[in-house]
Amino acid sequence: MRLTAPLLAGLVTASTAHADDAAPLRRRDATVAEIFAGPFRSPRLFAMPVADVVGAFQLSLSGDGSLLQEPGLLTSAGVAAIGFGDVAQIEYRHTTAIGIGRLTAPVPAVGVQLQAPLPRTWPALAIAFRLGVPRREAIGDAPVDETVTDLYLVTRVTLPRRLAGITLHGGARVSSARIARPDLGEDGAAQRTMILPTVGVDVPAGTSARAIAEVGLAPQFRFDPAIEPRPRVDYGLLGRAGVRWAITPAVVLDASVGYQLEVARMRPAEGPGSLVQWDIRLGGEVFVPWGALVCRATGGFCE
Repeated sequence: MRLTAPLLAGLVTASTAHADDAAPLRRRDATVAEIFAGPFRSPRLFAMPVADVVGAFQLSLSGDGSLLQEPGLLTSAGVAAIGFGDVAQIEYRHTTAIGIGRLTAPVPAVGVQLQAPLPRTWPALAIAFRLGVPRREAIGDAPVDETVTDLYLVTRVTLPRRLAGITLHGGARVSSARIARPDLGEDGAAQRTMILPTVGVDVPAGTSARAIAEVGLAPQFRFDPAIEPRPRVDYGLLGRAGVRWAITPAVVLDASVGYQLEVARMRPAEGPGSLVQWDIRLGGEVFVPWGALVCRATGGFCE
C-alpha cells in the first residue's frame, strides 16, 4: 500500500496527539488524505480515561471484547465521544466495574468531560461527570440492577529530555455504586460511595505504536441468594497492559492482557488458572473528522 506524505506524518503523531496539537484540516480544498491524516487524540488508554478530549468537529468510536471471560459469549465495552470546541466532549461510555459473576462487567453511562485550558508546559487536567444507566444481571431467577455514577478527575504529564514521549496518567473516581433487586425494593438494595484511584503509563514503541499499562480500583458487585438475600458493593482491582497500533492515523488497534484481584479478600478472584482472573482483550478505535468532511462536501463548518 502506497502511503502519502500526510498519512505518514499522521502515523507518527496518531498516538501522541494532545489537545494543544493541530486538528484535521477543515478547508474546502483539503484532500481526503489530508483530512484523515489527523492528528487525532483518544479519550482513553484502554479502560482508563485520560486528560484529553477528542477535539472540535470530531467523533471517536472505540470498543473491545473478550471470549475468555465467559466462554462462548463476547463480553465487550466501548466509548463514543464527540468533541465540542477544544476543551469539552459529550460521551457514552462503559464505565469499569466487576459484576456479580466476577466478570469485568462494564456499566453504561452518559456524561461530559471538560479539559482545563492550561499552558502546554503544565500537566494537563480534566474533570468528567458520568451519569450511570442501570445494567441488569441475574443469578438464576434473581435479577439485580447495577448502576455506577462517577465524578472523575484525571491528569497527564509528558516526561522531558531523555524520557520524552513517555506519558504518565493519574486520576481518581468518586463513584456512587448501587446494586438492587427490583423485586425487593429498598430492602434489596445496597449503595456505596467510593474513592477509586487509577494510574497509567504509555510509552512509544515505534513510529505508529505505543505500549500501555493501567491499574485502578473499581466497584465490585456481590450477590449470592443462596448465602445472603441482600446484594452488596465491595472494592475490586483491575489492571491491563498491552499495545495500541495505528494502522492509519484514523484507525487504531488494541491488544491487551488484564488481571483482576478481589481487594476485600486480597487474593485473586479465582484459582491461579482461572480464565476470569486473566483476560485477553482485542479492540480498536476509529476517528471520524466529520466537520472536515462536511466542510469538503458542502462548505459548512470550514475554518
